[in-house]
Amino acid sequence: MANFFISYSRKNTDIAKRIRNLISRLDTAHDVFLDTESIKAGADWKKELENRIKKCDHFIYIHSPESLQSKYIKQELAWVQQSELKTGIRKLIVYRLQFADIIPQLAAYQILDATDDFTIDFFKLMSGILQSNSFYTVEHEIQLADEWWYNGKFWIDAPPEFLKKIQMVEYRFDYGWDTDAIETVKASPTSLKNKFKKSFETKYHFTVFVVIYLWNTKELYFVKTIPVFH
Repeated sequence: MANFFISYSRKNTDIAKRIRNLISRLDTAHDVFLDTESIKAGADWKKELENRIKKCDHFIYIHSPESLQSKYIKQELAWVQQSELKTGIRKLIVYRLQFADIIPQLAAYQILDATDDFTIDFFKLMSGILQSNSFYTVEHEIQLADEWWYNGKFWIDAPPEFLKKIQMVEYRFDYGWDTDAIETVKASPTSLKNKFKKSFETKYHFTVFVVIYLWNTKELYFVKTIPVFH
């Protein structure tokens, strides 16, 4: 089960309902939110929208010339991007109609252009949604130091707003015989510049498990597993 939020202009209601119905057919346990059908009478609609966006797993934005004119949609986009920066998980996927202009807020996101075949469009839309898609990435590079040894480094690639939320990063090096080789990089005034960088040396293949902790939480938030070969 997953929670979906569909953001759209009233001019595109038919497409929004069509997407909602097809998602529900895939799994009746999915909760697909449409404001025209999901908000009860008398509810604080603005607060309801914000809460739904914060809690949703996937945010489908139907981008059209009409939606570009909506101040409400701009607010919804702001809320979902705030949620992404807080959780580190990318929620937003864009379904573009009539090749509407791409605004700066959408430049870094996956965009699916509508075609004449809605069945194929929907398949591509769900394929993009179901991919594991973090808002951040763990990058690494490795270079030959001499005949036997290699030097390398790991770092976190993410917007500055998200990097500021990181308290500590653990790099757990597993060489097959030593699973306790843990290196930590804590937040400091230079962390943003260095992107929680950690250097390493090796002459063997290994796997590193990257764990990211956010401020004000004792929980493990993100885990990346990276096999390193040379």
